Amino acid sequence: MGLFDRIRKKHQDVGKDKKPANAKDVAAPAKQPEVAKAEAVDTKKPRVLKSDTRHAHRTLLRPVLTEKSTRLTSHNQYVFAVPTSASKIEVRDAVHAAYGVRPVHVTTRTVRGKAIRFGLMKGKQKSWKKATVTLPAGKTIDVTS
Repeated sequence: MGLFDRIRKKHQDVGKDKKPANAKDVAAPAKQPEVAKAEAVDTKKPRVLKSDTRHAHRTLLRPVLTEKSTRLTSHNQYVFAVPTSASKIEVRDAVHAAYGVRPVHVTTRTVRGKAIRFGLMKGKQKSWKKATVTLPAGKTIDVTS
């Protein structure tokens, strides 16, 4: 049967590519000393690294993309969902680290979770915090990506 032939062939081919443990590489090419190459002229711009964004992405959970927050972008204001423990200073530093723009003003507020029902089952949504960040005039950031 074809299935059993494949399995048998697979087991026979397993050890063929491996070398014995005590075999020495006799035919290994010796390393040649590097010849000094002419330095190529680099026409690219030097790579600029942003600051460490590891903590910034823990502070800025996601952008809040609603009709109202989209309207606020024309006034250089952007809305982010942040952890409930985040302070305004942490949000300001996170925006600066992630986007490279120092905010002018940061406002935070806690959004209380709504009481919801599914038939007879009652529940409650989580409370969360949102931060509105105002940038200087002429500065924008891309929150859609």
